[in-house]
Amino acid sequence: MRTKTLLLSALLGSLSSVSLLAQSTNVYSLNAVGYINVTLPAGGASGTFAIISCPLIASPNNAISNLLNATSGAFNGYKFYGWSAGAYLPSDQANAKKWLGGGTETLLPGQAGFISVPAGAASQTVTFVGTVPSGSITNPIPPGFTLLSSVLPTSGDLVTNTLTAFNTQKVGDKAYSYDPVGGYTTYTVKPATGAWAVDPQQPTVGGGIFYYNAQTTTNNWVENFSVGQ
Repeated sequence: MRTKTLLLSALLGSLSSVSLLAQSTNVYSLNAVGYINVTLPAGGASGTFAIISCPLIASPNNAISNLLNATSGAFNGYKFYGWSAGAYLPSDQANAKKWLGGGTETLLPGQAGFISVPAGAASQTVTFVGTVPSGSITNPIPPGFTLLSSVLPTSGDLVTNTLTAFNTQKVGDKAYSYDPVGGYTTYTVKPATGAWAVDPQQPTVGGGIFYYNAQTTTNNWVENFSVGQ
């Protein structure tokens, strides 16, 4: 179980250098600014997939070309698969200099995508820098399948945590977490009560989940965070 206190620990701990940006005695920022480290798995003998997200507002933007800068060759052979309107976007592949599709796909807070690590590539850690989203943030989940993440830098139980409060599910909905080694874990809703049989888990900070909204209307997942909490 993840509690509000533990999530704040993640926000102020896994965001290893969060700054509240106190500029003077009387001037303060209401934003938490810092970074998260996201580990991309090794490619293995035949390549590996992982779900990634960026629960920070990056500068100048949250485009893949900015978050995963390919100019150093660090992502040579990697592919990114974004998600929109119920389907994967065409894959964007990096070479030793750039993302061949332009890297215009985004990982805004709440979005997630698949990264394909090529065979033989070593595990590596990428660092995302930015501002933690604050206030009351609505993450809309349209009917059908969606790749999504918490808008906050958190992991673990998304339901009992009072900040993520992922409890807008309906009967028929499903959630799927993904592990590069173990594959998918499925979370279902009890028909009798409308509650989760087991609370959905987001495995890692900077990870994500698949969600199946069985309804014909959008499921609004609302998360709340402020520095003063």
